[in-house]
Amino acid sequence: MMEVRFADPSRATLLAHVFASILRRGMSDPAAAQAVAGLGRIGVQAAGMKITAEFLGDAVVLSVGGDGWRAWVGGDMSDLLGVCLSGAVIGPWLDGRVKWGGNPFALLKLLKILAAARRAGG
Repeated sequence: MMEVRFADPSRATLLAHVFASILRRGMSDPAAAQAVAGLGRIGVQAAGMKITAEFLGDAVVLSVGGDGWRAWVGGDMSDLLGVCLSGAVIGPWLDGRVKWGGNPFALLKLLKILAAARRAGG
């Protein structure tokens, strides 16, 4: 299982903690963890918060802020959580509630982690 950790735990935001929890559940699936190993820097923006998830070979490091992302996703916290909990991406994207940029294939790999987290429950 890939480790999920904070670059600076004292600066971790609510968004970082929520995303870390989802990642940890999803990373319990070895196939999903393998899909995102070495994925690079992915940005997540919600509720005025911005984090970077850097997917390394054996760990994911979450940090506050960031730029130079390979891909990013953003929206209201409730809309992003809805995507994470339901897996429904197309509707919120078409409605403009969830936005994304960068490499779409990187974000598709991230969806494998979200699906694994849903299967893991909790």
